Amino acid sequence: MKALAVLLICSITACTSKRPVESSHEIAGSQAERIAAVSKLITKHSPLPSPLLDANFIEEQTGDGRLGPSDFTSFCAVSVAAADALAWRAALAPLEEQNTPPKYAAPKDPVPWWLPSAEFLHLEFHSPNSLTGCDNGWVGIDLQHERIYIYSFTM
Repeated sequence: MKALAVLLICSITACTSKRPVESSHEIAGSQAERIAAVSKLITKHSPLPSPLLDANFIEEQTGDGRLGPSDFTSFCAVSVAAADALAWRAALAPLEEQNTPPKYAAPKDPVPWWLPSAEFLHLEFHSPNSLTGCDNGWVGIDLQHERIYIYSFTM
């Protein structure tokens, strides 16, 4: 009888749903170090349309990759010279159908460099593919503030 009770408790515990492991990685360091690291990430997929003046990046991972693949969500914000914002626009493709209309997203733990939701609809949206290699998400250009926001995710 005790063995049956222990077996029952173990089987219930084994079947309990556990939340996937979540972690994040932010590119930190000086402004020059952040620019170099983010430039390296972007140039894996395409050349930079212009030099970066500042850059921030955080990637969130859901899952540990052990019992199936992990999902990744990345948030990036770059600053460019006012004269270069149009070069970024010209280098980007239109937003893909699966990303239309674009939806606001933000890191789970707020970071000061990510745009607030109130400013989201003022962005001009493009595909993230050429900058991230990912079809899901968007690139939002804020021409007024010379900022480019890049959101991409896997699923």
